[in-house]
Parts: sequence; C-alpha cells; structure tokens
Amino acid sequence: MKVVLQDIVREVSKATKLALPDAQVIVRKLVSTLEQGLLSGQRIEIRGLGVFQTKTVQGKKGRDMARNLSISIPAYQKVSFKAGKQWKKRSKEPQENPPPVAAPNGQLEMQILLEVVNH
Repeated sequence: MKVVLQDIVREVSKATKLALPDAQVIVRKLVSTLEQGLLSGQRIEIRGLGVFQTKTVQGKKGRDMARNLSISIPAYQKVSFKAGKQWKKRSKEPQENPPPVAAPNGQLEMQILLEVVNH
C-alpha cells in the first residue's frame, strides 16, 4: 500500500473543509517548500515527526561489469530521515486502533499521518 499526493490533498480538504483545488495548492506549496529547503542544504525539523536533511555520500570506485572496467562514482547528496522522539514512542505503543485498511482504490487511508501531525 502507498500514499500518493492526491490522497494527502483529499485528506487535507476533508479535515479543513477547503475545496479540493485550494487544498491542492496548499499541499503542493508545502511539498515545494520542503523540497527547496532540502535542495539548499537546510535541515527540516517537523516536531513530533522527525528531521529531514541532506547528507553527502563520498565518491567511490565502481565496476562496469559489461565492459570489465573500473569507473569512478562521484560524490552525491541523499536525503535522510531521523524519526523524532514522539514518533518512536508512538511506534512502540500497542495499536489502539485496528491496522490501517486499504481504501477501495488500493490506497492507504491518511488517518494515521493526520493523527501524527496533530499530536
């Protein structure tokens, strides 16, 4: 099961009673702001959820198996996530609610994410 952007837009629209296009603008702006922050090297902390940040992976030697050549893999940036204390605590607690149920279209319901954000 997976959550797609449109699922988040629907849940925000439902929770805030905004029209779908308005909720879509808000969610897209949030994602864009997070993306820009990560691209500029900022550390993004969402209280209760965790921290997103970019880390540099050092370059290394690789191997082109088709041509049997040694190649150099340059350094690159990757995004890492470290869960916050509240998230870790909640994940260790026994589930009071039944496990998430897939929606008819196969997508995961967004109630869990909204509960985490609201706490």
